[in-house]
Order: sequence, then structure tokens, then C-alpha cells
Amino acid sequence: MNSKLVSLFCCLIMLVSFSGCTKVTQLVKDNQPTKADLLAEINEEHRRWEGGSSDPTPYLRHYDDPADAQKSTDYLTDTYSEYDAAKELSLEEAEEDVNYLFDAFYYDFAFYDYFGGHTVFDQAKAEILQELQAKDSLTCKDLQEILVKHLTFIKDGHFNINQNFPAEKDIPFFFRQVTFVKTDSGYQDSKGKTVVSVDGHPDLDALFKRSISKEGYLVYYPVLLKKAKFDGAEWDKHVCDEQLTVHYADGSTDVLTADTWSQYYKDLPKGQNTNLRQTDGIPVFQFNHFDPSFLEETNAAAAQMSNAEISMLDLRSNVGGYEEVAHQWFNRYSHQRVFDTGVRYSVLPASLVASPSTSKTPRASNDNILILLSGKCSASCAEITLDLSYNLDNSLIIGENTNGSMISNSGHIELPNSKCSVDMTFSTVYLTPDGSDYFEELRGFFPDIWVPAKEAETLAAKLMENLK
Repeated sequence: MNSKLVSLFCCLIMLVSFSGCTKVTQLVKDNQPTKADLLAEINEEHRRWEGGSSDPTPYLRHYDDPADAQKSTDYLTDTYSEYDAAKELSLEEAEEDVNYLFDAFYYDFAFYDYFGGHTVFDQAKAEILQELQAKDSLTCKDLQEILVKHLTFIKDGHFNINQNFPAEKDIPFFFRQVTFVKTDSGYQDSKGKTVVSVDGHPDLDALFKRSISKEGYLVYYPVLLKKAKFDGAEWDKHVCDEQLTVHYADGSTDVLTADTWSQYYKDLPKGQNTNLRQTDGIPVFQFNHFDPSFLEETNAAAAQMSNAEISMLDLRSNVGGYEEVAHQWFNRYSHQRVFDTGVRYSVLPASLVASPSTSKTPRASNDNILILLSGKCSASCAEITLDLSYNLDNSLIIGENTNGSMISNSGHIELPNSKCSVDMTFSTVYLTPDGSDYFEELRGFFPDIWVPAKEAETLAAKLMENLK
């Protein structure tokens, strides 16, 4: 064999060795649960909050004059005028818009008292007006940016001005350079080295999340949540500002760097409102909005999926909609009523608040497996859908933490001069049981199994194939 052939042969060997075809170690295979064991473990985690109660008292609205409650929807509108960011505004026009917005806060905003009432909102208004007066010229975009800058105290997942969200939301970073398993000895890498510590993260159980390897095995990876702005601009890849130093019992260390993160959203095929497809023989139903106008399609898909041993509901691009559509989907899928874990309360006015529930929430049985795919775009009613899944046996949430806009809802107002479009919560709040940690506004739902949203469908199918 001549030297050129030898060199080519060596290159081929190297390509095979480093092509990503990583051999799954026996330790990883030995630490795989059965499907039944995994489902039992997650069912138990979901049952933790059955029958829990929530106290809406901190969210109650109190008006200076009880008669003001009659104006609780006066500022809401279905109008969406054309917004021109470059349009010039006079100081008087800008001030009129500010006064209009803060009047709307007082009369319509369900969280007005919860986020500080007059004391906090009056101070923010004064600071905004002061900044406006210092401007030599103003555009609609200038006004929007000034408003957003001074309203970061509003931790309402729906609240935005022209799709610019003042409050930061949590995005996930996955550290997948080293594969870990959870054993009786603690967390070990795939070759058996035991983790004793990770710098800066004393709670290993909080750091290491149940996940899926690229080969489709249940494993653990460190996952960190970091604050990020959702400002309506195109999202580029985000890089984690932290590395992880892992110390092992044998004295060795690994320094891990996170995968970059970018927001996942997948449009439906042109002209379609829903999409029922198959991945490795598993039916997958995607719809990006809970719209009653295509209720027949969603219910038909639910009925069809109810006969499948395993099925997936793709909520990674679902931004919300009408709750009744979600309830009907679950009822059709499970052939029974599925109850929320949380409770919706009316808080405008305080006298209309529902009584906290103290009865145990009935749990719906399910012999099949329903996988719900989640991502950071899963919002509002999509998150209520995940809350419903907590009361349906054998439901697995796989993907990323969700948007974090479930306790709020969306009412729309429009500022008269700038035509800024403002969404805020009005009338009601949706509360999970007190002390629960599976959901938090702006952080969202924690999935049962953490994987990047873009890979969730493929990896979920591989996992179901591998588990016995």
C-alpha cells in the first residue's frame, strides 16, 4: 500500500472516530429506567400538588372609590392602528399618552395593587414625565423606549409595549459536553467518575436535570437559567456567561461550556391551522394558537391520538388563546374531564373573587403516554395546557422551560397619539397552589425532561424507542 493510500486510510479512521458516533457506555445502559418506572416517578412528581389551594388576597384590586370598578374595561380595545416608530410627537402628545397609560393601569390592570399601587406607579409616571421634558425632540420609538425603561418592575409575562417586554425572562443553557447518570453513588459521568462538587452550585440536584442524550438514553446534564430581554427584535444565538467546573472523587475536573441558545419557533405549513404528522411512528399534533375557529380540527386530532399508545402534543410554538379549546382537547383525548391544578380568580373588583379551593382535585387516568413538547414560546393557554397535564396520568413534559405568562392574561390598549400597542393583564389571575415550584411567572413551567426545544421531538421519539 503506497503512502498516499495509508494517509487516506488514517484520515478515514480519524473521521469515524470523531464523527460524533459516541459509544454508549454500559453504565449509561445499566441506569436506564423502564417506561413504567419513569412514568411512575413523574406521575408522583405531578401528584405532589393535587388538592393544593391558593390565596388570591395579594392580587385583589382596591379602588380609591368603589365606583371606579365600573371602568375596569373602559380602556380595552380591539383596535390595532398602524404604528410608525419614526413619527414625531410633541411634548404635549407624549404626556397625553403617558397619562392615558397610567389611567389604564389604575382602572384596568389586574396587578396594579400587587405591583405597588399608587406609590410605585406614581413614582414611575413622574420619572417618565421628567425624562420626556428633558428631550429636545421625541419620536414614537423614543416614547416606547422611555416607558419600557421605567416599567421593569411590572413582572407580568403578558405585559409589553409593541412586543417589547420590560421584565426579563429566564432562558435555559444546556451543558452537554459530558454525559452524566444518576446512581446510588450520586451523579457520575458515563465512565463512572463520581461528581463531588461543582464550583458555585452546592445543590447538585438543582443543577443536574433529567435529560436525553443524542443517542436517545435518559441521562442528566447541568442546566442553568439566565435572564434575557425579549424586546421584539430578531433573536440571535445567546451565549452563557458562565462555565462550570466539575470536581470528581478521583481528584480530576472537567470545565464545561454551555451550548448556545436561540429561540425555537416553527411556522405551520402555508394555509394550515394545524398539523398532524408522525415521527418514528408516533403521531405528533402541532397547533400554534388555541383558536376556537378550528376547534373541529383540534378535537379530531385529540380523538385520533387517544387511540395511540404514545403520542405527542407539540406546544413549542403555541403562544396561547382560549382556555376552552385546551379543556376540550384534553376531554376528547382522555374521554373524561381533566381538571386544572391551578385556579382562575376574578380580582376586579375584590368582591368577585372566587373562594380558594380546598377539595382534592380529581385525577384523570390514562393508560397511554402523552408527551407534551415545550419551549420558551409556549405561552399563556399553552402553559395552562401543561397545568392540565399535571392531572392526567402518564403525561411527560419534554423540552425547555416555558414563556412564563400563565397567571396573567392579555388585554389590549392603544395609546392615542403614538399608537403604541400595550398588552396587560386585566380582570383575572390564574394561580397555582401556594408553595408550588413547578411554575413561576416569567420563568415558566419546568419540563419533566430537559432538552433543547429544537431537538425535543426527535429525542423524545428516540427515548420511547430505547426504554423497555
